[in-house]
Amino acid sequence: MKSPNGTPINPAAARTGMPSATIGKAVAASIRDLLKGAPAPTHTASMAAMGAVCIASTGKHIVKGSAASMIVFPVVPDYDTYPRFGRDLSFTFGEIGLAGHWMKFLLHHAFIYQARLRPGWFLFPH
Repeated sequence: MKSPNGTPINPAAARTGMPSATIGKAVAASIRDLLKGAPAPTHTASMAAMGAVCIASTGKHIVKGSAASMIVFPVVPDYDTYPRFGRDLSFTFGEIGLAGHWMKFLLHHAFIYQARLRPGWFLFPH
């Protein structure tokens, strides 16, 4: 992509943990397979084929809080597949409200629960 005056616009790495975790998992699995004798990396995680979710919570109150929730798919725009906007609009949207705040609250506590290795921590998706 280029700006109207010709300056190249390059995609930046995602600023949420979701793509970073997916990429890290693919790298770790490839390293494991390389150590077992694979001739080349065995896993990939292209941001052109993955989505990202971000929840930015504001406030601490469980009833009066609010959050901006965003989902983008794919992270890197694909104008060949989605010519109008570069993204699948059925999977790309944003909302502001209390539901996102609750989700952020639950995710935060689930993360802390896992980090402390509480009983059943490994049952939580990660």
